[in-house]
Amino acid sequence: MKTPIIDLSIIIVSFNTRAETRECLKSIRENAKNINYETFVVDNDSKDGSADMVAFEFPNVQLIRHSVNKGFAGGNNPALEKAKGRYVLLLNSDALLTRNALRKALDYMNKNPRVGVLGGKLKNPDGTLQPSARMLPGPINKILHLTGLASRFSKSKWFGRADFSWWDHSKPLSVGWVVGAFFLVRKETLNEIGFLDERYFLYFEEIDFCLRVRRAGWDVVCYPQVEIIHWGGKSSSSVSKELSEKGNQLVPIRIKSEFRYYSKWYGAMAVLVSAGIEILWNTAVIIKNSFNRSSKSERKRIKAFDQIQIIFETLVDDRLGRGNV
Repeated sequence: MKTPIIDLSIIIVSFNTRAETRECLKSIRENAKNINYETFVVDNDSKDGSADMVAFEFPNVQLIRHSVNKGFAGGNNPALEKAKGRYVLLLNSDALLTRNALRKALDYMNKNPRVGVLGGKLKNPDGTLQPSARMLPGPINKILHLTGLASRFSKSKWFGRADFSWWDHSKPLSVGWVVGAFFLVRKETLNEIGFLDERYFLYFEEIDFCLRVRRAGWDVVCYPQVEIIHWGGKSSSSVSKELSEKGNQLVPIRIKSEFRYYSKWYGAMAVLVSAGIEILWNTAVIIKNSFNRSSKSERKRIKAFDQIQIIFETLVDDRLGRGNV
């Protein structure tokens, strides 16, 4: 008997998000009817019983248990190796599918064979829009973000370009990268360019992947007719709590990933430019708040000092972004 073709492999990485993972899996079950799919949950050593909940309440889900937290890339890759679907969806544990979201996404990919990665419209639980797609990062976008010009003039195509905040989400848009909360990849694209780069523990994994996709000649598209409810930050807040208990922070991880991205694709000079922009900005923050002795200004100075220290430490410890090479 011929084995049925699996249309879609859905992969969820969970880390101390038992309640959110349960609701996410329920939304898949309710909204993936008439689709031949398989689901993987990769548990990154949760301490809240997430893995046991999946095993007991969703026996048809393929559960992969990790004994340590391997991050986003390290969590997804073991399931990517096992995935049999023509398409693979990386779905955040704090994301909920809406009606016909999967069907619309698969239909779009079937009709557009050169699209390698597809993202959807991410919405907050109250219905407001989340940034769903972005330009690839660069020094100008960093300056616009740090100075607040990007948010102040968000409807401008130039100032709001990093997050496409000017875009009305009325039709599909080719973008630099889409947010990993809903990240649909063509299996053919995966076979060509490989899996996620595990040198990124958190942040920049999907940016790196989308850049590889585009350089291989595929397109990256945000398709706003596919709507996803995304609570946002549940997994990263769990990671942040764990790191705080260990005396670490998310900021050094973000900076390390950013430097590794620039080093990988643009070389050491790009790392130094990115670091220099942040150092200059934080220096300006320190100077500006040195003339005000309020507790708020003091907190801003301390935060800026800490940022500068983290940048220098990361540059040295991670060898200008060449760590783990």
